[in-house]
Amino acid sequence: MNVVTPQVSEILSEIRASTGDFRTARTMPPEVYTSEEFFRFEWESVFAREWLCLGHVSQIPEIGDYFAINVGPEPLIVTRAEDGEVRVLSAICQHRGYPIIEAGETGNAKRLRCPYHFWSYELDGRLATAPEMTRTCPLAELKDETALPALKVELFGGFIFATMNPEQPPLGPTLDKLAPEMEAFDTVNLRAVKTVDYPNQPWNWKGMHENALEPYHTLFVHAGYHDVAPAQNATFMEWDDNDGQVMHPTAFRKMDAAFTPSGQPILPIIAGLDETRRSRVMFASIPPVVFFAFSPDQVFVFLVLPESAESMTLRVTWLFPESSIKEPTFEWALDVQNTINGVINEQDFVTNRRMQLGQRSRYAKRGRYSHLESTLPQFNSWLVKRYEAYLEQAGERSAV
Repeated sequence: MNVVTPQVSEILSEIRASTGDFRTARTMPPEVYTSEEFFRFEWESVFAREWLCLGHVSQIPEIGDYFAINVGPEPLIVTRAEDGEVRVLSAICQHRGYPIIEAGETGNAKRLRCPYHFWSYELDGRLATAPEMTRTCPLAELKDETALPALKVELFGGFIFATMNPEQPPLGPTLDKLAPEMEAFDTVNLRAVKTVDYPNQPWNWKGMHENALEPYHTLFVHAGYHDVAPAQNATFMEWDDNDGQVMHPTAFRKMDAAFTPSGQPILPIIAGLDETRRSRVMFASIPPVVFFAFSPDQVFVFLVLPESAESMTLRVTWLFPESSIKEPTFEWALDVQNTINGVINEQDFVTNRRMQLGQRSRYAKRGRYSHLESTLPQFNSWLVKRYEAYLEQAGERSAV
């Protein structure tokens, strides 16, 4: 299927104007948020090729643990196999294409069994059993030719990344600017304590990243709720063509602040953090899937999972040190904190829904960026580099 259609080519011919310095960059063409043709191009040029964050190792601590997650049209299973290694497998049974597990399902099993005809697979994807198939061929023959497709996997800071592109270069070397945050927060040893899915959200996946990355809107949309880290305290980092992350810190009004009703932390400060990290929140995306917020008491994770040009699932996870989780008041404190999180999330949901509707208007124009949106031309530059690489590999004349 040719995903570089005339409409896609036309959009790409206009898109480089959205990169570079915030003073000269223009916002993205509205069609990149609404066109299903452009989404199909993005699926092939970005999601089918790049490293996709799927979760954290603490979500599958024991052999046999698994969870299921959908990224676009691809149902995936993340497992802890018999050898202790993390595997990422297609959830599509190789008999008739039936999804073995539904997105959001978690558990522990010795084997993964398709509920349709009970074909089962080992935790590393090898076929184990296939009932009533010996009249067709010996089981050994079937095993030789059948396995759940396995994705290439890389762990970074305890987070599980996978790619459908076997030729994709390693992720780690592109994240030099983010690595110190992961190390300081000891993210390898944090634990995911809660995961919440918000399916079928009616906006484009890029809009989710944009809203998360720019502090400009927090002055207005989150007035009174984000005041512990005001947008005027945001600073922005240099970005170069090899960066795999887009990130910026926002300083708190005072050290050890938190997004709680009082502005004070009610959960323990993570041990070992220096004064700089106790005095700010660091926001970071590793496109195309994951967004982080590093606060002195926790790490907050968004997984941005596209469904179509105008629909996505948001998966939210909170990570804490084991010592915080063992505190007698931990559950209470998390509930109190999430009262504020819920309000902020709903404010963003309303904003994203309205923004998506606005992109459909004939009067939607390509505006100018504020200095408080400096991360957005960087995000656009990350995207454009992937678009161009796909066009070159596909032998298409670059339209970008």
